[in-house]
Amino acid sequence: MSEPRTRHDRLRRPRAGLRSAFAVGALAGLLLATAACGSSGSSGGTQPAAGSSAPAPAAVASAQAVVDQLLKPPTSLGVTDRLTKAPTGGTFVYLSCELALCQILNKNMSEAASAAGLGFKSIPIKSADPATLIAGMQQALTLSPPPVGVSFAGLPEAVWGSQVAAFAAAGVPLIPVGAGETSKSPAVPAGSLNGPADITAQAKAIASYFVANSGGRGKALVLNVPDIGAFKQFTGDFSSQVASACPGCSVKQVDITLAQTASNGVVPAVVSALQRDPSIDYVVTVEGEWTAGLVPAAKAAGRSGIHIIGINPTSVDQQAILAGTETAFVNIPLKITSWKAVDVALRYAQKMPIADGDGATPYLLLTKATVTKPEDSVDAPSDYVAQFRKLWGLG
Repeated sequence: MSEPRTRHDRLRRPRAGLRSAFAVGALAGLLLATAACGSSGSSGGTQPAAGSSAPAPAAVASAQAVVDQLLKPPTSLGVTDRLTKAPTGGTFVYLSCELALCQILNKNMSEAASAAGLGFKSIPIKSADPATLIAGMQQALTLSPPPVGVSFAGLPEAVWGSQVAAFAAAGVPLIPVGAGETSKSPAVPAGSLNGPADITAQAKAIASYFVANSGGRGKALVLNVPDIGAFKQFTGDFSSQVASACPGCSVKQVDITLAQTASNGVVPAVVSALQRDPSIDYVVTVEGEWTAGLVPAAKAAGRSGIHIIGINPTSVDQQAILAGTETAFVNIPLKITSWKAVDVALRYAQKMPIADGDGATPYLLLTKATVTKPEDSVDAPSDYVAQFRKLWGLG
């Protein structure tokens, strides 16, 4: 196993995030981060990113090999080193917003903390009011004894970076989830869980599926949300992956504003783009929830046979996959992420090396062949609880 990059030598990471629910709900915080991550320089329309018209059999075969691997449930959590000793107690704090995804993380972090013999405290915050995050962070540091770790989701470092020094002084690690770019700091030992490397992995997975499923001839329309760094990164990564791997494919982008995501404006924008270019046969979404209702809307506009693929599926998307109206998504394992957050705190307490993101996130490609019971968090390996308990010396 390669030596993990620790909190002492990690470089800055490109921005990325967890789910649009965090990103849109935390709009005020994201706008604070815009200057740091830059903008796309595009205000709308579509942008080409592709090569010639002839498919390359080698490219299709290579993409299919990636797909075949992603269809197999992962067996590793991405972290393999056991703790030097069993956990010795303390309290884990989660700053929980009102969104459904925050509640999933809250529930599963509580279960992970309990399994590790830790106390658990949930402090409520509001995703649209970054000041409540700061207040929650400051409240966590008033606990006596100090917590063994403090986690939260979605808001970028531009919002909470001013608090890092206080956490470093207190010896308490911050464990953001889907927060994007994080600076080199001992107080943020894993960077962001579900961070930039995971976005790149998701983009490669979906790009490979697109190339293989289309036989190297697909014409894709990918959503680009310039104001959200995670999704801007995904769009760029997906486009570059396809451009380099599939000379017979093409990719266009349709810019989506935050106002459109908040007002059911995504589907009309996509339908308009499909009408402008009848050759498009794949829509690549960065958030499954945003393209709900796209298939009937496209049919009403005279477009059928559209394959919907992407990242961040809801249970509704998985039901649509089983029904044949959507095609493939890459999951985000929120339960495993919750246990990883507690794992980071335990490793920090024992002064162990901590890899970026606590190791690579295990992904599964969700297709009709792999979706069984639709749910908002599909987590594989399915024995993740037993694996974490073993890593923690709990049998």
